[in-house]
Amino acid sequence: MTPLRSVKPWVVLALVAIGGFLSWHVRKDIPVTRSAFPQAGSAAHSPVEVAVASPEKPPFDFYLLSLTWHAAFCGDGHGREAECRVPPPRPLVIHGLWPERLEARTYPHDCTAPKLNLEPSQLQVLKDYMPGVASGLHAHEWREHGSCSGLDADAYFEQAILLAREMDAALAARLSTWAGGETSAAQVRAAADAARPGLGATFTLHCRTLRSAPPAQRQRPFLVEIRQCVDNDGPAGQPGTLLDCSKVGRHDQGCGNSFRIANIRP
Repeated sequence: MTPLRSVKPWVVLALVAIGGFLSWHVRKDIPVTRSAFPQAGSAAHSPVEVAVASPEKPPFDFYLLSLTWHAAFCGDGHGREAECRVPPPRPLVIHGLWPERLEARTYPHDCTAPKLNLEPSQLQVLKDYMPGVASGLHAHEWREHGSCSGLDADAYFEQAILLAREMDAALAARLSTWAGGETSAAQVRAAADAARPGLGATFTLHCRTLRSAPPAQRQRPFLVEIRQCVDNDGPAGQPGTLLDCSKVGRHDQGCGNSFRIANIRP
């Protein structure tokens, strides 16, 4: 075998250059087709400086912010969970912020990332918007979803809180007035649009029957989750522009013509 030191210098330089090009090409994210993402409203919130956890994030097209109607979660067989044994801090709470691909059920998950270690002040704010912290939900969401965002843990949860705060301001009070009764997707979207024009198109509604509902209501769908579609066009791939969910293939599930809103626990 010819010793490396005898190889012509220009050959070594050429090999290094080719290797560098291939490395960049393989690691570069698949570009998002901007025409697939018409703007449903202005940017979700003002850009902030974002720390990047790793440049090795997998490609994804947008985010889903998943918010749970907390009373429905607790009323679906989770009454003994730590978060359901105390009054909830708010009725609409964070489930997670999920990197998504246009093709359903192909989202990246369980990526390599540092172990979750949030700043104490960030953790305290998160508890207010994600009572599931009491059951370790934040650790699960970071491991399965946040690890694939390319953001560090503090930045990832900060973005989830900023988005949840806007949805809470737009919908929580109105949904609370319907608690114990029925409403429809059209009414929920009208309430969202009244708070911010175009907001109603940026989320999907997800309903199912609840195990602990009164007998007469056990076959009726209850609102369980709201999922907002947000582009990853912010700095460093953070959430940016709100999206029309229908344009990225996401639609309501299980809610029918009308659905119930579970009573808020005292």
